[in-house]
Amino acid sequence: MGSALIFLNGYYDIRYLNFYRQEIENAVENRFPTICADGGLRIFDTLNRCGETPLIPDVLIGDMDSVVQGVTKAKQTVQEWVGQTDKDYTDGQLAVDYALEQYGCQHIVIYGGLPRPEAYETDHFLGNLKLMRFGHYRVSRDEHYRAEMRDPQQTIHYVLSNVRLNRKNDRLQRVSLIADAENGIVEKSENLRWDLASLQIHPDLTNALRNEFVDGAEWATVRLVDGSSPVYVIHNW
Repeated sequence: MGSALIFLNGYYDIRYLNFYRQEIENAVENRFPTICADGGLRIFDTLNRCGETPLIPDVLIGDMDSVVQGVTKAKQTVQEWVGQTDKDYTDGQLAVDYALEQYGCQHIVIYGGLPRPEAYETDHFLGNLKLMRFGHYRVSRDEHYRAEMRDPQQTIHYVLSNVRLNRKNDRLQRVSLIADAENGIVEKSENLRWDLASLQIHPDLTNALRNEFVDGAEWATVRLVDGSSPVYVIHNW
């Protein structure tokens, strides 16, 4: 019922390799599975080329059309989709589904979800964002499900009820809320410059973007009303 780390074939900010290394090492320590969706394997390759202790993902899954030969091999390669491109699921969906079905994880943490700036991969980013919602759909909307998309200077939370955001540094902490459905409603917020209590996070409006931590606050919270639709909460620093 723990966490699963999923590495997508997207953007990794190699200026912050220690961030990715620490996330993987924490997963190993806590025995959380690490799953690479096709080309997501390359972040392990990158880390292993400049580190002394090899980092080996637990699972490699996908059609393998983005995997290049490197120094790193996964402990297990899921063979069903090797060489196949006429599948109903994307590699990311396969990875999320595998984490839920094979490991019983209720907390999905995604890396490499952002678009590569030089490739204009907006479609990939929007699809990757939906992977958090896809996981919720696959567990029949279980209220204990959690999902995040983590990057060195940003985390996107898929929030079903509430979330606590911790200050990451002494710089400005921005908080934005985005909804897919009309009935996303905030019950209350704490330590945000603009109070969100009773605000409807409407999918057609942008009035919940670019909020901020109040000065000196070490954390901020957002709580949705009972029965609210899930909301994406973006915290960047």
